[in-house]
Amino acid sequence: MDHNLADFRLESLDVGAAPVVQHFLQRLQLLPLLQRHLPATTRRPELVPSALTLTVLITHLLLARRPFYDLSNWLANHVPEHLGLAAEQLPFFQDDRFGHALDQLYRTDRAALLFALVRHTVRVFQIDVNQFHNDTTTVTLSGAYDQQAPPQAPVRPPHITFGFNKDHRPDLKQLLFCVTISSDGAVPVHADIYDGNTSDTQVHIDTWNFLRSLTKRVDFLYVADSKLCTHDNLTYIASQQGRFLTVLPRTRNEVAWFEEQLQQQEMPWREVRREANPRRQHGPDHVYEGVESPQPSREGYRVLWYRSSQKQARDERSRQERLQRAQRRLAELHPRGRGGRWRSAAALTRAAQRVLEGYRVAAYLTVNVVERVEVRQQQQGRGRPGPKTAYEQVEERYYELTVVENQAALARAQRCDGLFPLLTNDKEMSLEDALAKYKYQPFVEKRHEQLKSVFEVVPIWLKNPERVAALLWLYYVVELVQALLERELRQQLAAAALSSLPLYPEGRMCSSPTTELVLRALGRIRRHRLMNGSGEVVRTFHDGVSEVGVQMLDLLGVDRGAYGLA
Repeated sequence: MDHNLADFRLESLDVGAAPVVQHFLQRLQLLPLLQRHLPATTRRPELVPSALTLTVLITHLLLARRPFYDLSNWLANHVPEHLGLAAEQLPFFQDDRFGHALDQLYRTDRAALLFALVRHTVRVFQIDVNQFHNDTTTVTLSGAYDQQAPPQAPVRPPHITFGFNKDHRPDLKQLLFCVTISSDGAVPVHADIYDGNTSDTQVHIDTWNFLRSLTKRVDFLYVADSKLCTHDNLTYIASQQGRFLTVLPRTRNEVAWFEEQLQQQEMPWREVRREANPRRQHGPDHVYEGVESPQPSREGYRVLWYRSSQKQARDERSRQERLQRAQRRLAELHPRGRGGRWRSAAALTRAAQRVLEGYRVAAYLTVNVVERVEVRQQQQGRGRPGPKTAYEQVEERYYELTVVENQAALARAQRCDGLFPLLTNDKEMSLEDALAKYKYQPFVEKRHEQLKSVFEVVPIWLKNPERVAALLWLYYVVELVQALLERELRQQLAAAALSSLPLYPEGRMCSSPTTELVLRALGRIRRHRLMNGSGEVVRTFHDGVSEVGVQMLDLLGVDRGAYGLA
């Protein structure tokens, strides 16, 4: 039977990487977990429950990150089944539905929900729980948020306020976002949100207690930056028979003592780590030497000192650059006004001292103020000079600087180049192991960087602090899915004896696939359905999936059928 082409309609919807995200959300059992923990709604039975709305929102944060007011358009262009939805549910997704779902999440015991989610993740994905790394960042917000509950209120969301801003925006309000990852694929196993003016030193005891409850043990290694190094934090973890590894702050007396000892005697340094130069193929290796301080910290913990060849060169270069800039600035010092000479030795001394302190070179440059005397002829009396004009000799005093490098101080500084100290209460850990474990710390910082750049946590288009807190909890799940996807793909690559995948532009090989690259490789695939006048599907077909895309689906265990593949 012949049909007129006008009787047919072509429906084209995005598939993209949504099936991959759904695969991991299902493995996490996120929807059942949300259904069990979310409080009962006071509304009539909903066609789209809040738990399902939140899973859709997480998928959106991973794939698109558009404002809430544009979410309905984004959903309308996607295959609903790959988002866990039925087609008849799509019209019900409006701004207020997402807002209501966030309200429901805020009223949930999010700590209990997080614990259940992480415990399930550790069990299903077999996450190693022997070592954890903690770090904090700030989430900057640009709204006024002047209707918040007072800080002393017993029950309230984290207070959005001013604090030490790590985005270098002290003019904006913020929240403190704390994340802890495993050393096995940098999987986030804990996250919490604090008031914007909370000090980093205040998050560690709560985090350590969460990890103890999660692992049901105390002998895991807790690694953090120098903000862990307070008497209360260290004493608490040690009193619970826990283990920690952190950086000893340079403000501690132990640092000055060791550097003084280093000036007076040689230390038994030995090589503990060597790495190939990551930037220059034939450049010098990065070498780390280590020695344990003969004197423990004031609390009685081990102080492990390291000297990095890379940091040594960087410290030397930084000092030389500061010296050169300071010397140029000193040579250009001029007093205010039209005269170009200093008439006051005290004023010149103060100006020079400000330069030395500004460039932090006061210990390396010796500045002397020298008095100069200039004799010149000065006319006696007024008027135009003529043959009978009388002159007298006048002495004019002014002051100049002489600058001399303190070679002894520079030599002493060079002996301390490249140093950094670690502090631990583990009595068995070797210098090699301590350094190797601490060098995993940048991975948690990388999670923060991806939160702000890849997943664009800012700007947050919400005025309600409760909804902001709930949304940031969802961003934890976003980071969790991201980490699990990367970990799973890399593990499967290793199991298949593959070293890389052609994920970079022009088919260049990538040895460490990231979530961003995986989602981008699958991001433009669409499903097309040809329908007749009665709305019946005549034919279904998909855009082609690249060879590397098919390979990734198989490695991740994602059903090919979502992409129309056998």
